[in-house]
Amino acid sequence: MTDQKLDTEIEQYSDWRQGVSDAVQELSSFLKLNNVTDLRTHHQFETVLGALADDNLSVAFVAEFSRGKSEMINTIFFGDFKKRILPSGTGRTTMCPTELMYDPNMPSCIRLLPIESRKDSRALFELKKDEELWHQIDFDADDVTSISNAMQGMTENKLVSKAYASQLKFDLIDNEESKFGLPVNEYDEVEIPSWRHAIINLPHPLLKQGLVILDTPGLNAIGAEPELTINQLSTAHTVVFILSHDTGVTSTDLELWEKHLGGEKNSAERNQRKLVALNKIDALWDGIRNEQEIENEIMQQVMSTSKTLNLDPENIYPVSAQKGLLAKLSSDDELLKRSNIQALESAIADKLIPEKRKIVIEKVKGSLEGILDSASSIIDNRLKDADEHIAELKQLSSKNTDVISHIMLKVQSEKSSLEKDMQRYQALRAVYAKETKKLVKILSSERLEKLIAITKHNMARCATSITLQKTISKYFERVHHYIDSAISQANEIAVLSEGITRDFEHDHGIANFRVRRLRLEKFKQEINRLEQKHSSLKQTRTLFFREQMSITNRFYESVCTVSRKIFSHALSDATNWNNNLMVPMETYVREHHTQLRRRLESVKRIHKASDTVEQRLQELTVMQAGLLKQHDGFTSRQNALVNLLIEAETLNTPPELEDTKSNVLYWEHKVNF
Repeated sequence: MTDQKLDTEIEQYSDWRQGVSDAVQELSSFLKLNNVTDLRTHHQFETVLGALADDNLSVAFVAEFSRGKSEMINTIFFGDFKKRILPSGTGRTTMCPTELMYDPNMPSCIRLLPIESRKDSRALFELKKDEELWHQIDFDADDVTSISNAMQGMTENKLVSKAYASQLKFDLIDNEESKFGLPVNEYDEVEIPSWRHAIINLPHPLLKQGLVILDTPGLNAIGAEPELTINQLSTAHTVVFILSHDTGVTSTDLELWEKHLGGEKNSAERNQRKLVALNKIDALWDGIRNEQEIENEIMQQVMSTSKTLNLDPENIYPVSAQKGLLAKLSSDDELLKRSNIQALESAIADKLIPEKRKIVIEKVKGSLEGILDSASSIIDNRLKDADEHIAELKQLSSKNTDVISHIMLKVQSEKSSLEKDMQRYQALRAVYAKETKKLVKILSSERLEKLIAITKHNMARCATSITLQKTISKYFERVHHYIDSAISQANEIAVLSEGITRDFEHDHGIANFRVRRLRLEKFKQEINRLEQKHSSLKQTRTLFFREQMSITNRFYESVCTVSRKIFSHALSDATNWNNNLMVPMETYVREHHTQLRRRLESVKRIHKASDTVEQRLQELTVMQAGLLKQHDGFTSRQNALVNLLIEAETLNTPPELEDTKSNVLYWEHKVNF
């Protein structure tokens, strides 16, 4: 009855991803069996296979409170349960950020992080590892009532004193100047959520295939958990922003959109993964308006929303989550169609799957392109050496001592020259290692932590808003300087590597190896977006002690946490790049040296009359046939992987993936040897 496109697309993606994983595993095993690659290379294969195994698809639902987020999730993902799973009703229901996922190594349960953990200075991703902090509620995954009852615990609140709420770092609305925060009642009490974060482990068919659903609370609670907002929303593959059709884009909706989803500051490409649901269109079904009037009013609201949010109208979907859920519960096809929920389900699939395929393609291509280049060159060189050796021996119709001596001297000279250059290369490796250590130091966590500590210390001592703004600006200046220095250092390393490979190409006819440049510019862009997102921290006009503490806490919890992740990812990319930059050439040189040694030994054997030219030619002919088979085996396995990546581009390619498509077509060209 329901539109199965989302289910089907996720299942097809899961099958495709498994196919990519199988193709990578097949290539890895083949290269290892044929002694084409080394341990470092296979570690890279294992890294890619691990990333594919841990892969997930994330959809985030974001809105102010009472816009119908939980009902939307119930309708789209749990309509077949024939009961509301997530708490949904009037007023606030989702009081803490919630992740719905499936981990087969854990029981079916809800894990709740107490609100008191806000006193803990550790980041949320660190708190997730501390199992003793979490409160666990188990449920029976086969009993819908058991699941629904367990979910009710997420909505628990409690009254605390104003002082205690401040101690937990909540922003409070206790005077006319306070714009956002939790209200303080006449008894100086504040109602706060009992839980800071919830993780639901549920064996739902889509969750089993790697789907992760993020349900976020309203603006006040999001403001209290900036780490979740920035980190999880920014990494979600698709974001659904929910508005109420009757109110349109309110000031708090716009604040949430611009502050946490990027708004106009984001590029058009980044906005492509965002969808807007204009919920509660059923309010127009009053029996007074006719269908045309309803349609006109809906379109007017869509166009107004499009203009306000600077978003393509095609990304805005008027729906009724409540009527959609009712339709699924009562098997009413007509009501389901009128709710328009199926169109939103299809749109999520159309955004989610291509975005995730793009990430997988970039991961596989970036990690394996150099390895496959190297493997291809090695296999080609083995054939080339065999062909050259056969051609040399065919000159020897009889045991011609002069010709044999000439060939032997030629091969000996090549081997000696290569060994001499290899010794020179080892000396250059010391210079290379020194330069790579500089790059690692620039991006090290120790350097960043020192900057964070200094900045926090200086912020605490600021007496005016101007000095606070300068301190925050200085932090971003230093972070930009670190990234710029890393980019410059990586380019110097690449130039040094290009010089080394160029010498070997010129002196020994070694294949033309492309030195892959390290692209750190994306991390600079992330720092720019982080600075833009938190520009409000530098716009404070008054600086009372509470505001100073609030800004310092927000800076530490938001800016510093994200900075750590950015630098961690940059360091990881730099380390992998350093470890693998010279591997293709080193592997090729070792292989070339081995082939020269074998050729020399073969000629020496003939020179000593230990066997005949004909016997050696027969051996080489058999070896040549084996190498041709090896070449064909590698080509077929590489083509299998490349075809899977190309296939992904033809399934559902939105405009923002055209660049990726051209990159994959480049791969297609490369396998035509």
